[in-house]
Amino acid sequence: MKRHRLAWLLAAGVASLMAVACGGGDPDYGTPGTDLPGFVPGEGIAPPRFAYVVHSNDNSVSGYSVDPTDGTLTTMGAGTPWLTGSTPTCIAVDPLVKYAYVANSGSNNLSIFSISDPSGVLISAALPVPTGSLPKSVVVDPQGRYVYVANSGSDTISAFTRSTVTGLLTAIPGSPFALPSSADIAPWSVAVDPSGKFVYVANRGATSSPSTISMFTIDTASTGSLVAGALTPVGSIAAGARPNLITVSPSGRQVYVSNETGDSVMVYDIANTLTGGLAYKGFVSTPGSTPTGIAIDPNNKFAYISNRSDNTIGAYSIAQGGGSQGLLTAISGGGTIVTTPSNPGPTAVATDPSGKFVYSSLLAGGGVAAYKINASTGALTMVDDSPFNDGGASTSDFIVITK
Repeated sequence: MKRHRLAWLLAAGVASLMAVACGGGDPDYGTPGTDLPGFVPGEGIAPPRFAYVVHSNDNSVSGYSVDPTDGTLTTMGAGTPWLTGSTPTCIAVDPLVKYAYVANSGSNNLSIFSISDPSGVLISAALPVPTGSLPKSVVVDPQGRYVYVANSGSDTISAFTRSTVTGLLTAIPGSPFALPSSADIAPWSVAVDPSGKFVYVANRGATSSPSTISMFTIDTASTGSLVAGALTPVGSIAAGARPNLITVSPSGRQVYVSNETGDSVMVYDIANTLTGGLAYKGFVSTPGSTPTGIAIDPNNKFAYISNRSDNTIGAYSIAQGGGSQGLLTAISGGGTIVTTPSNPGPTAVATDPSGKFVYSSLLAGGGVAAYKINASTGALTMVDDSPFNDGGASTSDFIVITK
């Protein structure tokens, strides 16, 4: 895995790849809220690069090789799609691209796979690890030390320490951690900030419980009453209607939440750099669209939203500096009318680490739509031969692109 280690060192300052329900794992960028070094698309990234797609309807994950030049996808051999537990919803990959973790909401566990070098093929690495009830989201922290799972049925967050050698997981004392709220909060998506200090959880809520965001600090050392990797609650803040995804910006300054039935994306500042506490900043409306995923490009310049109902990928510029920093503005020139083919219902969206391409999993047809990012404007154009499909599933629910 020398190529991945080299890429990790060279790309320090490159932001989270996976901006959908699962979150992602990245190197330590230092203190939250610190401006990161400028990112040059295509620089410091060592292929091969892989795409993994979750299919809840047939309990599997598909794998593709990603061409870093033109963005096309090629189906992996050796048995893809690979079987998971029941009703998988999310997949996360460790920072060195050695292991993958799949949250199975139907069997209440995580599947653990090793990632073959250099093919990217997944191989079952251990027996499934129990979680709470109805796990919906899984994330690996940026240093690869911990794994966190949002359990929507039991209103808890499962926390594990992770062996960087074997990929195996061990429950952290005190796990699963209860969310500081009433019952039926339904945690749906979990993310870790780039510094690896804070955890954010988007809670869909129920009739008696409004939608919220729960905030936690990660205990960094086992001293006194603290346990490394354990979560200390900071509080909660209101979200929009039925949030589907939460992600932290590459800069470590903002948090974004897509509100599925609220047809909006809300923006929060990480206002307290010691605790990770959030302050509401603003929102962008996406009427009639049912936004289900959001991804930020590695240079923190553009945001992309998958809109399931109107079959589009919305493209937005991100304000830089000043009081409006982090707010979203729709990109002119066709950025918001890039329609996914054949009305498939895009579910999740991810940017690749080169900052050149955007990918969306498709609810109908089980494939992946690929788009090229205009480096100057952020507008999207379809990659040749897109969408891509391995022919093994009728729905695609989530996608992650590795380093």
